[in-house]
Amino acid sequence: MGRMKPIPWLVSILLGLSGYSISYADTLAPVSAIHISGNHFVDGSGQTIQLRGASISGLETVAVQGWDPSNPWGSQSGEATPNWKLLKNWNMNIVRLPLNEASWLGYKCADATGALRDPDPGHNYQATVKQGVAEATAAGLYVIIDLHLTAPKNFCPLAQNPMADAENSISFWKSVATTFKGYPNVLFELFNEPFMYWLATPNTEWQAAMQGGMVTQYVTGAPTPYQAAYSWKTAGMQQMLDTVRATGATNPVLIAGIQWSGDLSKWLDNAPKDSLKQIAAVWHPYPAYGTTWGTMPYTLPSGGAAAYANAQAILNAGIPVILTETGDRNAPGTVGAPFMSKLLPWADKAGVSYLGWTWDVWQNGDFVLIKDKSGTPSDGYGVYFKQHLGCVSKSPAAACP
Repeated sequence: MGRMKPIPWLVSILLGLSGYSISYADTLAPVSAIHISGNHFVDGSGQTIQLRGASISGLETVAVQGWDPSNPWGSQSGEATPNWKLLKNWNMNIVRLPLNEASWLGYKCADATGALRDPDPGHNYQATVKQGVAEATAAGLYVIIDLHLTAPKNFCPLAQNPMADAENSISFWKSVATTFKGYPNVLFELFNEPFMYWLATPNTEWQAAMQGGMVTQYVTGAPTPYQAAYSWKTAGMQQMLDTVRATGATNPVLIAGIQWSGDLSKWLDNAPKDSLKQIAAVWHPYPAYGTTWGTMPYTLPSGGAAAYANAQAILNAGIPVILTETGDRNAPGTVGAPFMSKLLPWADKAGVSYLGWTWDVWQNGDFVLIKDKSGTPSDGYGVYFKQHLGCVSKSPAAACP
């Protein structure tokens, strides 16, 4: 396909739609196209590329929860909008943008009390996402657009639900794919973290995730009731993939496993079919739940050593694996990252791409990469992640701890 040339006209159009006067006509850096060849990603020149980067949380929650109508980012990265240059300074080449479907589509939604709310109170959500993708592209970054929060019917997506929903998620992907199919550096992650609870028919987790099924409750995002009875149909990965392809979009599509994207054991048996062969498996490895930092069990992901074997089996079958989320301990005073220091060297050796959760200035004790708007790495996890990216950008992966 060749290398993607600077496209100042496209950025100008997108920023104009956003209502911003920023122009990248003179500064837009070339960013390579990306597609899948065998079990790895390749750039526009056909060279194998390993994607390394971070998610930036904010767009999935701020607007629908009504925090800041003036800016759906909500300054979660420490500034009004993300500083893409800082990600590049960490030797990252990709960013992941989690979204919610109601804010993108703009329909009125109901919270747990039944009250209607506007999920796009500033009427600027789509424009903000378009501007973010344009700016990240201009900075030379690949971009993952992730459907993170969903809810059935006209309920507000205020928390993680088991799966995408047939009533809204298909419309979401039709619109998003149509909007960004002209960006060859953009990848589509169909749904963040399937967890197939409350199925109407038991023992059909993989079928419901990949082909659709019926769920009997949804998560409201409110303290009471936290979950409410309602029967709704999930949108399967196959249906969403077909929707993306029907728009003419040829972008790579990323498809998660089940159990919060931690289980890839039957991914190969159930993966949707793509005539373009442009799909990759998504794995979210985190330290096994309930384990203690500093102990050996903490160094293993959920599923233990078998989780690595499941990922390797997908690679052996000729399909890429990408870790669109992962993390480690970063409480003040933490030294070292025992989970990351096992996971990332394995990923480098296997040719697996990875993104850390998350590039936000939250003060949580886990899974936060930065301390402040300047991109100071968090203790433990952040320090290791930045050092590791710096090493693999200059040295053979085998030389990097």
